[in-house]
Amino acid sequence: MKNIEVDDELYQYIASRTQSIGESASDILRRLLRLPSSPQPFVLVQQNTLNELKELVTEKSLKKPVKNDPETHLEKTVQRVEKVLKSEAFTQESKNVVRFLMLLSALHKADPETFSQATESIRGTERTYFAKTEQALLSHGSSVKAKQIPDSPFWVVTNNNTNRKGLIVTGVMEFMQLPKHLIERVKMLFV
Repeated sequence: MKNIEVDDELYQYIASRTQSIGESASDILRRLLRLPSSPQPFVLVQQNTLNELKELVTEKSLKKPVKNDPETHLEKTVQRVEKVLKSEAFTQESKNVVRFLMLLSALHKADPETFSQATESIRGTERTYFAKTEQALLSHGSSVKAKQIPDSPFWVVTNNNTNRKGLIVTGVMEFMQLPKHLIERVKMLFV
């Protein structure tokens, strides 16, 4: 990895474009420049090889079983989040921490396994945001306030600023591969 020198103004611009916790400067620049998420080697492919690959992909896609369709599962997760966002309880709630917990609860109910994996991957530089016990979170600092996510075995740190709460919940949504438009909609609620 190469180091480059940037002026303070450019650094601030890059830092302000952070979309998820722990996102590196390289990741931010790749996204802003619309480059692939990881370096992709360029390969020269002959036309007949390309046609064979297309046929192979078509054959495999026809043989896919219909049940356990990830798209259907994703649609159900999206519908669950949309239902929360449109609910009167959510729209009438004035406390961001309650809205934060409602969204995390809906995400957990929609896909407990992926939610669990997301909680393991989303961390601050010096802080753990999720744990299975309140004590595990409290042991990470003296000023930590934790609450249990409703209808789940997880606890989450709640004394983050509103923007950080948005980054945490959208980080979970990104990990769960929810659509960008929905992630952006939720992100705007925590600005």
